[in-house]
Amino acid sequence: MNQKLLKQLRSETGASFLLCRDALNHASDQYEEALAYINTHQKKEQGNQRVASKGVVEVLFNDNDAILFEVNAETDFINTNPYFIDFINTIKYPLLESSVTNQIDALKIEIDQVSIQSMIEKMSSITKENLQLRRFYRVRKANSQSFGTYSHQKNKIASLVVLNEYNQEIADALARQVVANNAQYISVDTIDTDTINYEKFMYEKQHGKFDQQSFDQYLKEISLLDQRFYKDPNITVRNYLENHHVHLIDFYKFELGQGIDNKLNCRLDIPCDGSKITVMPVYND
Repeated sequence: MNQKLLKQLRSETGASFLLCRDALNHASDQYEEALAYINTHQKKEQGNQRVASKGVVEVLFNDNDAILFEVNAETDFINTNPYFIDFINTIKYPLLESSVTNQIDALKIEIDQVSIQSMIEKMSSITKENLQLRRFYRVRKANSQSFGTYSHQKNKIASLVVLNEYNQEIADALARQVVANNAQYISVDTIDTDTINYEKFMYEKQHGKFDQQSFDQYLKEISLLDQRFYKDPNITVRNYLENHHVHLIDFYKFELGQGIDNKLNCRLDIPCDGSKITVMPVYND
């Protein structure tokens, strides 16, 4: 067995010594064949459908582009793993600087001639956890508009807001409000009929009965503009924005593990939280 090839295989794939040794023996020291053997073995390991609901969500922006993405793993220990931390730091800015708008294309991005998909497979082998880039979303704004972002609980919740004009202080305050008060909708009057009916069903299921007045109050509590502003509970978020002559265009929130049950990771081709996130919006002047 060629020791130089063994060292190269371990470095490139992150696979164990035993797997690399078996691969070289199987391939009679033919490097490409050994590499294919390892890739096949790693994909089989990842096919076990182990639940990955831990990990991180990230939000970041530069100029007129912002991204939110989620990388899942199986345990909370991953967040202190230096290899995983370095991996997240390695991919996040190339993702932001790219033009991709969805998770499938994000996996194809190459960093130093290695795709993010391949990097995830290698990281899964190193950490012995089922890793995946589960969600990726891009928002693009106009020059005159502003982004606000907020991350909470060691990157377990992340929010992004878009305002109609530049005001970083207000944008960041609203992003914090989204997380602190668990906002689900922009305002009560923007919630469509189907969603209202769904919320009624869930409300009655949770409370055992339906009370219109209590339900109306509940909707206000989960609608951003109708919420009490966390910095001044005497006014609503709507009042706060009106006082500063600023308009909220939209907001987004990623929560770690949204939509993942205890048996199987949710599909990657649909919004796991059932949210309105379906296409990339482009906000114009």
